[in-house]
Amino acid sequence: MKKLLITLAYLCATAHAADNIIVAEDSAWVRATPPGVSTTAIYLTLNNSGATDIKLTAATSDISERVELHTHKHVDGVMKMQQVEFIAVPEKDKAALAPHGDHIMVFNLDQTLKPGDMVSLTLTFDDGSERVIEVPVRREAPSGDHMQHTGTEAKSDKQHKNH
Repeated sequence: MKKLLITLAYLCATAHAADNIIVAEDSAWVRATPPGVSTTAIYLTLNNSGATDIKLTAATSDISERVELHTHKHVDGVMKMQQVEFIAVPEKDKAALAPHGDHIMVFNLDQTLKPGDMVSLTLTFDDGSERVIEVPVRREAPSGDHMQHTGTEAKSDKQHKNH
């Protein structure tokens, strides 16, 4: 019994935030860009299956060296976009990164993004763990009620990396 408790304590201690994050099926997308436009946004829904709050603290991508977490806020009656240090994903809940709310902003694009392209995105969480997903480029949000359900992860070319 003591060995079982020690094993369980070890497993709990070594759990990583990325292990508890599921990207809602069909929620992840990157906004396509017309030629000459050097910024875009990435949207997705993060579901936290764990029993503790998780923070998304950074994102990186193969399409730019400058990727930031952003939100929209009303300031003096005007909607403004601003960088944030993290996006909270409460325990047993979700965080929807969507137009006019929290999102991932990409600056200085290396290329024009066309519908059908795929973008590699690495999400970094407050414990240093990472999740790598492949995100499709689209002209507009996927149809359907994707922000309201949970599902399987977005396509992944690598398994998440734990630190």
